[in-house]
Amino acid sequence: MKAFHHDLSRYLLKIASGHIPHKLPPDMLCYQEIQAVSEKMSLLSDQISQLQTELATLNTTCLRISKQERLYRSVFDHAVVGIMVVSRDGKIINANQAIEYMLGCQFDELKDMSTSDFTLPEDHDIDASQLQDVIEGRLNYYQIEKRFTRYDGILFWSLVTVFAVRDESASLCIIHMLEDISARKSAEMQLEQASTHDAMTGLYNRAYFDREFISLQHSVRLPVSIIVVDVDGLKRLNDSQGHEAGDRLIRGVASILREAFRGDDTVARVGGDEFSILLPETGADGLQAAIEHLHKCKTRFNDANPSFQIKFSTGAATAFRGDEIPAALKYADERMYSDKLRHKG
Repeated sequence: MKAFHHDLSRYLLKIASGHIPHKLPPDMLCYQEIQAVSEKMSLLSDQISQLQTELATLNTTCLRISKQERLYRSVFDHAVVGIMVVSRDGKIINANQAIEYMLGCQFDELKDMSTSDFTLPEDHDIDASQLQDVIEGRLNYYQIEKRFTRYDGILFWSLVTVFAVRDESASLCIIHMLEDISARKSAEMQLEQASTHDAMTGLYNRAYFDREFISLQHSVRLPVSIIVVDVDGLKRLNDSQGHEAGDRLIRGVASILREAFRGDDTVARVGGDEFSILLPETGADGLQAAIEHLHKCKTRFNDANPSFQIKFSTGAATAFRGDEIPAALKYADERMYSDKLRHKG
């Protein structure tokens, strides 16, 4: 019995220390029992080793995922474009530093707000159908130029890219990526202004007038009346007092015309001392009222500037069909020249 205990203790110590004997001496007491324990311990050791390998792999994977999460968070926080995570009902869930800078407030203030709180009212619905298409999966993403107001009320333009993702709970989130394009839009508007407006007066130029003149010939905004205005005495003033005085005269006429006509009328400087006005949806009675109002505005200007009197000759005509508009301009020109001759006489 003493020998048995000695052999058993010796082999159990080996097993416990990880030295699993593959084969036990057959003459050892309780050989079968010890052999079974040895095999089970060997299997258990293999399983532990496998678990340790899997655990090490899992730790490596977790470290890699954690590193990626930190990287993605850093990209999100420090991206030069603004990024908002928004719920389906428009509430702001998360936002990066660029959004805070663009909108002029911290995320703690943003998280209780909606994207509509910063969108210009007239721009609220311009992308509603596209947003619904993204939410319902008919569209992967869309881009649109929209106007936003900062927390302090300052307006800015943004190119917005919108797409949908699902979070860890499978809830749908809408991603809004905003790029501030205010500088570009300002440059575009300046170019548009330069291409369509007269630099001296700020009125429309000849190119814009010609475009509207052609467009109205195919429009339903009939009848169309036309007034032609020619400044009297510009050459004489340029010769006697210089072009600076002549420029002042031109700007004075422009201010009278700007006051006299409606916002949807086309008031243009079409030549050095010539102006033309297109009045859509204006018949003969409306034309007569417009001419009378024009002369009242001129009188008011002259009364306010007694040392700088403005005179001009006018002619007008009305077209009741689109194809009559070119002839109406010709008649208005002829009547203006007749009026100028009367002034000279």
